[in-house]
Amino acid sequence: MVRKDSKQSPKNFGSFASLPRKKKRQKIVFGMLAAVLGVGLVGSSMFWAFGDNNLPSKSKIADVQQTEAIDGKIANLEAQLKENNQNTELMGQLAKLYRDNGDYAKAVDTYVKALKIKPGDLDMHKELGVTYFLLSNYDKAVAQMQQAIELKPEDAYAHYYAGQFYAFRSDEGRDVAKGIKELEEFMRIQKEGPDVVKAKQYIEELQAGQTS
Repeated sequence: MVRKDSKQSPKNFGSFASLPRKKKRQKIVFGMLAAVLGVGLVGSSMFWAFGDNNLPSKSKIADVQQTEAIDGKIANLEAQLKENNQNTELMGQLAKLYRDNGDYAKAVDTYVKALKIKPGDLDMHKELGVTYFLLSNYDKAVAQMQQAIELKPEDAYAHYYAGQFYAFRSDEGRDVAKGIKELEEFMRIQKEGPDVVKAKQYIEELQAGQTS
C-alpha cells in the first residue's frame, strides 16, 4: 500500500543506477511491489519466480491458502459494491486486492472508477500511479504522481515515486534530470530517515551515470 503519511517509509527500494535498463525496471517493480503489497507476498512471488523449483509442500499449501484468502476477500468486496457502487473506500480496498492478486488491469479500472467519483483523492492517485508503473505504462504512472503533487505539493512520497518513475523507467521517456529534481524535493520535505539516505544514494548513482 502506498504510504499516506509522508513521515512513514515505504518498504525496501533497491538501488537501480548501476543495473542495465531491463534489470533496473525489474528492480524497481519489485521495490514497488514491496511497498504496495507487503514483504510476505512479494517474497513469495520472487521466490516462485527465481528460486528453487523444489519448494517444500508446506510452502505450496501456504501459497494456495493465501490466494484463496485473497479471492474470498475480493468476492466479498465485489458483493458489497453491488449494493453500494459509489463507495470509493470499498473500491480502493478492492483495487488493492486485485493488484495483490496480479490482476493489474482490474485494479486500474477500479481506481479509475473511484477517481471519477472522488477526483481529489490524493492516495488513490498514488495507488493508481504505482499500478500503472507495474503495467509498464510509464507515462500514465508519472501523470498520476504529478496529479498527486498538484493536489498536495508537500507530499514527500509523491515526489519520491515520481523521481524513481522518471529516472528508472526503461523507455525513451526516461529523464534523469527530472528524476533527480523530484528526489531532491523528497529529501527537502522528508528531511531524515532511511529513504532519505536511499534517495541520496540514488542521486549520487544517477549523477555518476551521467558523467561516466
